[in-house]
Amino acid sequence: FWLKPFRLKLRRGISHILPTKPQDSTAVLSAMVRAAVFLTMLVVVAEGLKAGWTPEPCEELEPGAPCLKLYEHPQGSTTVMPCPTESATSADGCAALFAGKADGTQCPQITCPKALGVTMKLVCAGGCCPTCWAPDHVVGLDRHTALEKPAVVPPAPQAPTSCGGVRCFEPMCAEGFAKGHQQGDCCYSCITGR
Repeated sequence: FWLKPFRLKLRRGISHILPTKPQDSTAVLSAMVRAAVFLTMLVVVAEGLKAGWTPEPCEELEPGAPCLKLYEHPQGSTTVMPCPTESATSADGCAALFAGKADGTQCPQITCPKALGVTMKLVCAGGCCPTCWAPDHVVGLDRHTALEKPAVVPPAPQAPTSCGGVRCFEPMCAEGFAKGHQQGDCCYSCITGR
């Protein structure tokens, strides 16, 4: 559509695109500049949405929600080191895990994968080592909240009160086993036949 008012002329082996009417050249050039600016802004916004996310500040989270902080590699290195001890939910457990291990060997040397075109980021989320993470609005996670399947059954009546909201599946037991309940479980399971 922009090329209609143009004609192609060859001069000394070099292609030149010239407007057919002098008054058209200003309007066409203006439209081309506006389109280029718009496309540039669109690309910048799209890249910002993919790469510009960070975990919510811990102060803004609901009570009980896990606090996530972006992991920062040691200066000038790509080695994955342990998360800061103050962010670990069990500092003693981390100390036991890292006992006798040299720096750089305590945590797996991972790089985060791309999922649906978005690179996940390393975060410290209460564990000893960083993990790959992306928020649900960046990489949607199927939490099966609307699971309406015939195989879903209510929890066992003997289940503890802490089992509220669980989804159980009808057990399909092998020969020699029968549907039954184990003390402390939320759902029925296959136990040795009676």
